[in-house]
Amino acid sequence: MTTLNRRLNERCIDAAQLAAGERVVDFGAGLGQYSRMMARVTGVPVLGLERSPEQIAEALRQAAADDDTAMIEMRQGDVLDPPLRDDELGRFDVAHARFVLEHIPDPLQVVRNMARAVRPGGRVILSDDDYDGLRLWREPPGFSPV
Repeated sequence: MTTLNRRLNERCIDAAQLAAGERVVDFGAGLGQYSRMMARVTGVPVLGLERSPEQIAEALRQAAADDDTAMIEMRQGDVLDPPLRDDELGRFDVAHARFVLEHIPDPLQVVRNMARAVRPGGRVILSDDDYDGLRLWREPPGFSPV
């Protein structure tokens, strides 16, 4: 894990205020690094949802290299139609997504799916980039939509 990624993860984990025993589902888990970090905080394996089989394979490889495979379950599927069983809906304490919504054609549907995944009183944690705040000076040629 890169230094920048580790620092970002540490800041996000502090902000998430996860508690021991909480069940977490991570929408768009990617390489599962943050998923495993959440699992170490809660002491409960995190369910990571990821559409890319290559990302899942790498996530599992990294978990094995860190002797951390017990902390993550990776499941392939699309966050717009998450691979959650009926008996899993409404059972998670936390549904998390980071750097996902910016890539999705219908981010509201993802948030609805996350809300369906958590129990009453559960939390949905969203963290994404805000490109509206991105400013470059001097703006590179062809960067501005005209």
